[in-house]
Amino acid sequence: MSSKDKKINIVMFNMSAHSEWQAGVHNRNHQILTNLLKNEEVSRILAVDFLPHTFKRVVRNYFENVLSSSDYKIVDRGIFSKTFQVDDKLIVHSSVTSKFSKKLFYNNLKNLLKKLKFEDYLLWSYYPLEVGYFDQLRPDLNIFDAVDDWSEHPSFIKFKEILKANYEKIAEQADIIFTVAEQQQAMFDKPEKVFWLPNGVDLKHYQTEYQIVNRDIGQIKSPVIGYLGTIQARFDLELLEYLVKANPEKNFVLVGPVWYRRIWENTKMDIMERFRSYNNVFFLGRKPYEEIPMYLQQFDLGIIPHKLDQFIRSTNPMKIYDYLASGLPIVSTQGTGIKEIDDLVLITDDFKEFNQLMQKALSDNSPAEKAKRLEVIKNHSWLRRVDNMLEIIKRHYE
Repeated sequence: MSSKDKKINIVMFNMSAHSEWQAGVHNRNHQILTNLLKNEEVSRILAVDFLPHTFKRVVRNYFENVLSSSDYKIVDRGIFSKTFQVDDKLIVHSSVTSKFSKKLFYNNLKNLLKKLKFEDYLLWSYYPLEVGYFDQLRPDLNIFDAVDDWSEHPSFIKFKEILKANYEKIAEQADIIFTVAEQQQAMFDKPEKVFWLPNGVDLKHYQTEYQIVNRDIGQIKSPVIGYLGTIQARFDLELLEYLVKANPEKNFVLVGPVWYRRIWENTKMDIMERFRSYNNVFFLGRKPYEEIPMYLQQFDLGIIPHKLDQFIRSTNPMKIYDYLASGLPIVSTQGTGIKEIDDLVLITDDFKEFNQLMQKALSDNSPAEKAKRLEVIKNHSWLRRVDNMLEIIKRHYE
């Protein structure tokens, strides 16, 4: 960038596909990209869809993203790739060639950059399974946003050693590294280039008032103890069952998909089957992003019953910010990367104390306490996070 006033072009390697965002997935990557597009300092973004790391994912990507029909303008098309224009600022590139030939993938990408006239650009990655761009591309700046430690994620256990090596390369060659959790800074051991910027929230979205409530949540009697998110290995089923048994007069509502129902160790029973005998547990499944605030507004308390392990230490659950933006009290287990707002969250790993803190949170939930949460969360919008990121980036240009 020749001057600090020049607008920014970005090539972004995503941790999701554009089609997944269209279907309702709204992760940190999507929120940051969305707010970058709103920023006047950003000219265009070429978003590279989630690159397939398995042949199963190749097939899925090919049919869902490359072959699928689109209402968007096609900018470029190959046998195994498709590039389309979403609007004046966003272009999406979907390809499966990287799984077969990295050289071909990058040659195609470089030709696309020439066609789009991306002479000067930043490279911004959310995808630690691919680091070939360090050798193949020549951006003005290399940025990596570390969303959790994928080398500790159960879904990527087969790629653990590859991820460790890639994180080492990122530490050495990236110009700027953002981390979602404070503990992640030690992963890279480069304090001069590592910046902790936690997750945030779309305040306007979560503070929308709903006049009509969906029947599946509207018919559940208060008090409602709620959980928002995917039910996966980090979710402590033993803790949930303890709480459910201890509180037969309270209803426990889980809003989110159940992911791989039998991935829990020593669990042969289907998760849904395990809780079928309890009449105060409700699995409502995945909900559209547009409806999530309506569900949270029916909660009396938000909980985060996660098991503490190396992966959890690298996370900063977005649901914390979503709960707070909805004015909810929160009870959580340890290790959720919330040091900066931990005075608003009741924390324990002890089952009995967790239950006691739930009772306390429900009884202490006064209008004044709710107002305090809503005031504090104003400092944690995605818009503010992006402004902070761009300030750091501009300092590296100067």
